[in-house]
Amino acid sequence: MSSSALLLVVIASSIHATWNLLAKQARDRLAFLWLGIGAGLVVYLPAAAWVALNDPPDPRGLIFVVFSGIANACYYYALSRMYRHDFSLTYPMARGSSPVLVTLVSVFFLREPLSPGGVAGIALVVFGIMFLQVRRDEAGRWRWPLVQALRGEAGRAALVTAVTIAAYSLIDKHGVAYVNPVLYLWLSQLVVFLIFSPRMLARRSEVAEELRRSRRSVPVVAVGQSLAYILVLFAMRLAPVAYVVPAREVSTLVGASLGVVLLHEPFPLAKLAGAGFIVAGVIIIALLG
Repeated sequence: MSSSALLLVVIASSIHATWNLLAKQARDRLAFLWLGIGAGLVVYLPAAAWVALNDPPDPRGLIFVVFSGIANACYYYALSRMYRHDFSLTYPMARGSSPVLVTLVSVFFLREPLSPGGVAGIALVVFGIMFLQVRRDEAGRWRWPLVQALRGEAGRAALVTAVTIAAYSLIDKHGVAYVNPVLYLWLSQLVVFLIFSPRMLARRSEVAEELRRSRRSVPVVAVGQSLAYILVLFAMRLAPVAYVVPAREVSTLVGASLGVVLLHEPFPLAKLAGAGFIVAGVIIIALLG
């Protein structure tokens, strides 16, 4: 993976973890995300219009825009439900699972080659996810209840979110080959905004209340969520998706740390080790994959 692509992804990951923390703190998270998407459409409209005029999209890319919008709508909905639970647990689990799914699809369906370093990195990511679930029982014994966690609401929500991340990542890898990433993301976000608009307009009073509560956070999300993913889309033009998506997961350590420092969530050594294994796996994939 090139150093330019890796730098773009690392910057994007830090921005991503920050706006996800703001989403976690919102009371009506889906309304908050919808407001952020709408504000982002306004903020990035001049840039999208300039790109459309100077770098017109290939019509073949528009189908990817539509499917990306649908996948992202599923992602935002899953995200709003996932953040009912522990941020420092669900965020690393969702972000850490998605590169495994993307890599498996890339190998078995897209026929992208996988190096020994890539295999080692994926193994570390999986091991890190397992560590995130380690708990002590009443007798003081360590348990690795990954399967049990998936049966619980928090684990299922994180896994569903991971599936949606993998889905839109694979779609977008192909879409940005036809459409400039700035315009591609703007159009994709427009699809998401339109999908949720009927529901949000039917809940105007609740949405207005969330806007009053989050008036300082919405502009940050409006800029941050689009900027973070625009950087990722440019990285996808420079490197295989099987490497870009795992490299994004350096945000797991940032997200888990923010959950502990700002939300005062518990962060035992097992959870720290899990986040560390995920980051180590990402580094190996980025350098040796």
